[in-house]
Amino acid sequence: MYLVAGLGVTGQSVLNYFASQGEPCLAYDTRADLDVSALTERWPEVVFATGTLPAHWGKKISTVVLSPGLPRSESWVQKLADNGVEIIGDIELFARAAGAPIVAITGSNGKSTVTTLVAQALALGGYQVGMGGNIGQPALNLLCDARDYDVYVLELSSFQLETTYSLQCASAAILNICEDHMDRYPSLADYIQAKMSLLDDTDWAVLPDDPRLTHLYPDDGNKLVFALETPQDGETDRYGVLYKNDQAWLGWGSEAVVPVAEMCRQGHHDQLNALAMMALCRPFRLSPAVFTQVLACFNGLPHRTERVGCFDGVTWINDSKGTNVGASVTAIASTANDCKGRLFLLAGGVDKAADFTELGKAVRRYAAGVILFGQDRETLAAVMPPERVTQVVTMQEAIYAAASMAQSGDTVLLSPACASFDQFRDYIERGEVFAQCVRELYDADA
Repeated sequence: MYLVAGLGVTGQSVLNYFASQGEPCLAYDTRADLDVSALTERWPEVVFATGTLPAHWGKKISTVVLSPGLPRSESWVQKLADNGVEIIGDIELFARAAGAPIVAITGSNGKSTVTTLVAQALALGGYQVGMGGNIGQPALNLLCDARDYDVYVLELSSFQLETTYSLQCASAAILNICEDHMDRYPSLADYIQAKMSLLDDTDWAVLPDDPRLTHLYPDDGNKLVFALETPQDGETDRYGVLYKNDQAWLGWGSEAVVPVAEMCRQGHHDQLNALAMMALCRPFRLSPAVFTQVLACFNGLPHRTERVGCFDGVTWINDSKGTNVGASVTAIASTANDCKGRLFLLAGGVDKAADFTELGKAVRRYAAGVILFGQDRETLAAVMPPERVTQVVTMQEAIYAAASMAQSGDTVLLSPACASFDQFRDYIERGEVFAQCVRELYDADA
């Protein structure tokens, strides 16, 4: 019998999938105080438990479907595995049942953006696209709706990949690697290995020009590499920036495909995301016009360097999705490039045992000041130039502090470089509260 472990959004999608298949299961959550009354009403045929796993369940369980938030290293999981119980995740269930090609995307940063771009390009190219995984719909929900998809586009986290073994992809990408989730992985090498498992069975493997990744994947004719450098003539396996008629183009080999000037977002990271998208679409032979149209219209995702507004001459940017150092360093550099005045950074939250040295360097180079908030603000402060640091407790206090410092022409950027769950449900709530507080602050002054 299956045990569904973890009853958040992913666990509930597994319960829904099993109900659609008439598959009996047990359901368990480690949180003793979790109210499961609504779940028992929705799935009355399922037996639920919280807190401690009932001892007598052990002999009934043949497979655990483990939610990504629960590590395999949990003692009760290890005990079941040692007794021969199979440990899988929702993506493994999806992989066993999906009846259409799969495009999969992972990486430390940019996953949601590239996933969205791929889905938009394929849809514009005439495909019926199911997009999900770590973005939007849980993957199994796509198998339960009424639509007949031609292709699935999945954003996948390293946590999901830990319990995925038989995923076969038409194309798959690791976009980039930086330190993240070091509270879960013993080393960066372990984190990289979790990501690299995505490429175990894919027709086209898409990688950045990063030796830490490219040397781990064999050159067997199906590797596509993307970078901002210009590919050499004949390098049809390399995507980059070409120059034609004194104009920069995105393309591969000697094929100039999309004029950079026609892209809605033209930053270096935007170009890298676009190149990854184009490479991932290689199996589907889309026309250049599709790529050009998608990139001309795409103006980014919510909570990712999203402009909240300009009030009293001060521009406020919401990058709440910047939950690790690499994402925030990119956001800081990109925002500073567009900033006419000074840049003030708001950062902090739960540090996930990350190394913030590079964030400190970015602050020294680009920011006039940094306002730190949240549980682990002291950890961030330790690598910052002290004369530029202001510490507060809440994000709301950080907003007020930034507003008191910023003058017309300046920019305030929320890019926390940390997880949000010390003060918020997730990065989405954090970004929504940020935007609301900024607007209320200026409404109150009006």
